[in-house]
Amino acid sequence: MPKPWYKIWFSNKNYPELYGHRDENEARHLINLIQRNVPVPTDSKVLDVCCGAGRHSIEFARRGYDVTGFDLSAYLIGQAKNALSRTNENGIKVKFLIRDMKDFNFKNKFDLAINIFSSFGYFEKDAENFRVFNNIHSSLKSGGYFVFDFLNESYTKKNIVPYSEDFINGKKFIQKRYIKDGFLQKDIFIGGEKYSERIRLYSPVGIKSALSENGFRILKIFGDYFGSRFAGDKSKRLIIVSRVSD
Repeated sequence: MPKPWYKIWFSNKNYPELYGHRDENEARHLINLIQRNVPVPTDSKVLDVCCGAGRHSIEFARRGYDVTGFDLSAYLIGQAKNALSRTNENGIKVKFLIRDMKDFNFKNKFDLAINIFSSFGYFEKDAENFRVFNNIHSSLKSGGYFVFDFLNESYTKKNIVPYSEDFINGKKFIQKRYIKDGFLQKDIFIGGEKYSERIRLYSPVGIKSALSENGFRILKIFGDYFGSRFAGDKSKRLIIVSRVSD
């Protein structure tokens, strides 16, 4: 059986190059939003689900939180550890682990969990995708918070860019985007190589329902990293602040 797209693409050095514009400045905007709207004091325990190369985990740790970030990609976890070693800052509490988001349970350890940058919807079956919410619920303390950041389905469908070309570090990246069978699909061509991304699109109603079914109470919904009100197909992002139900 061939490897899933995410095991191939997220282990390739071209992945962080393509998304290099998603930088620490963007991470700060999102974390500022979280700090304004989630009453979790510094020194609290934060879980970064699908942390990638670790920029959000490291920024949270810089602000005094005790952070655990995990990802399935050993390559990206290696990048995260390298980024941490380059900070040269004392007292930062962050560790990086290799874990599968379909199968984890930290047993009520964390005060806050985040799943951001559309690191969701990779699997064929809804039950597999929404199992992530159940795993996060099991990993949070009673009353713990969960911040979920995902594509806004209606905006994505309305504003999809079918084709683009970028030159990054002397290499040409061609991206072809389309929607098929309820998935946002992207074919990425770099030289003679082809890679793929495939994310299941969910409506805000579907996401909110799944969160409720997995023990979360919705508190706030935003449409971008600056805290704008969510506004239907005009909002690029779907950012939901929720809390473990009593």
